[in-house]
Amino acid sequence: MTPEEKFIFDLEGYIVIKNVLTPDEVAALNELADARFTEKKELADRRTGPVSRWGAAAQALIDHPNLVPYLVELVGPKFRIDHDYCIFMTKGGRAGGLHGGEGHSGGEADHWYRYRDGVMRNGLTVVTFFLTHANQGDGGFACVPGSHKSNFTDNLPADVRMFKRVPHYVTQPTVAAGDALIFTEALIHGTMPWTADHERRALLYKFSPGHSSWAQSYYNPADYPTATEQQLRIMAAPSVGSRPDTVTLPTQKQG
Repeated sequence: MTPEEKFIFDLEGYIVIKNVLTPDEVAALNELADARFTEKKELADRRTGPVSRWGAAAQALIDHPNLVPYLVELVGPKFRIDHDYCIFMTKGGRAGGLHGGEGHSGGEADHWYRYRDGVMRNGLTVVTFFLTHANQGDGGFACVPGSHKSNFTDNLPADVRMFKRVPHYVTQPTVAAGDALIFTEALIHGTMPWTADHERRALLYKFSPGHSSWAQSYYNPADYPTATEQQLRIMAAPSVGSRPDTVTLPTQKQG
């Protein structure tokens, strides 16, 4: 990560990485999605997983070379993939309200953000890959920037949580197909109703430190017969102490 990227993530709890996926990669993933969802459901909020089992293009997102350096920086060199799924929405579709925040009384134990001695560390961390664009006002991913360090997350009003009111401190980032957005689950975030004419297509791959897990089940290597050694290490169950570094850093950005 560049110094500015570190500044942005520490400040806001999320960052948009432009052009992570090439147009060919986006097309291949959309083709897999078309094969998965052959019917058209109006006003749908379709969620299913694991996306990583859809095909080679989806499996490749487990250790995409343009994102591995960010995961090492934010989660640590022993990071593991915890679970993955998709969110597809058509116009009028409604999904989840704002949730999360480390200080929330009903918060999850692995939703945390820490900084110490020049190093950022996170619990459960999400990489959202966008297969379609979201302009300002389209809806989709939204958050309260900086709330990963807030001490008063329980004070967020109920009407704001459900997007009945959208004050200035709630942000819906603009993204293009091929972009990725990384955020810590310690951030207050959610999914705004979708208002655009085109379908929202987002793939969410969630990563944890090597010793922890949010999901109650783990990846089965038998479901991934073509997985590389590195992908198998990333899919391994959590362990303490003996877990090796999971990745080899790429020398430069791909694509």
